[in-house]
Amino acid sequence: MELIFNHLETKKKIYAQDAYMTFAKSILHLPIFQSVKNGERKRTELKIDSLYGYKNVEMRFYPLSVGFDFDVFYYILQKKIKSEKLSFTINLNQFMKFHKVHPSNKKVYIEKLKQSLDNMLDFYLKFSYGPNTYKCHLLTHVEENEENREEIKITFSKFFENFYKHDPDLIFNLQLDQFKEISGDYAKMLYMFYFTNKYEAAVEFKIESIMKRLNSEGYDRKEVLKNIKKAHEQLISIGFLKSATPIKKGRELAGYEIEFEKRRGKPLSEPKETEKNITADLSLCDEELPF
Repeated sequence: MELIFNHLETKKKIYAQDAYMTFAKSILHLPIFQSVKNGERKRTELKIDSLYGYKNVEMRFYPLSVGFDFDVFYYILQKKIKSEKLSFTINLNQFMKFHKVHPSNKKVYIEKLKQSLDNMLDFYLKFSYGPNTYKCHLLTHVEENEENREEIKITFSKFFENFYKHDPDLIFNLQLDQFKEISGDYAKMLYMFYFTNKYEAAVEFKIESIMKRLNSEGYDRKEVLKNIKKAHEQLISIGFLKSATPIKKGRELAGYEIEFEKRRGKPLSEPKETEKNITADLSLCDEELPF
């Protein structure tokens, strides 16, 4: 038996490593991380009646990008996942080293980081899973140190644990190096969605559910479908998917049968108590909407 946040029991292994990170299904499955245009900051309210086990989903937030904001979230989750503490200090120099940022980009990069953390402050999610309803927040405080501007103190909400509490065994160890091979926003979002629903070698997904995860229902359907096809091609090219076969209902696209590639390579290494090496080659810029 392992412990999430040092007190929530799970039967699965917990990872906070450079190559692997343990995510709750809700974090990757729901449209928390999306495609966000550079510089765009518009508070959004989102409601989803049902999305594969999650019902009555309500979100109020500044959309978090599947690129830069996800990189930031990965970094802070690495600190939190095995700790009962709520507050942590981010050293900006170490954080830049984490991302392999050239010193000349420091000023712009720090402002981008602060904006990302500010967006996480204003995040709210409610969903029903089984008989219970859960309310989730990410952060409650972000404090800059006036005496040491190289440090930022962040405080997680106590309700952050609800992402994991609804089912502590419904967790997934994301392989970061494979994820970082993906360049397109749609492909990244679909990777998250399919990865957390990979229960068999081949799984059928309704097109309406795919579009809910992409939060693309308000866009031109023809363009969205074209970009979903491109995303599938990329996920096949990196060896995550074996195939993505359209399912037709008459002449209309009803969904896809997603066949996963069999996992290759070595099994996950045993989790270590302390991880000092930091993941390299994380993206520095949000990606544009793919249409």
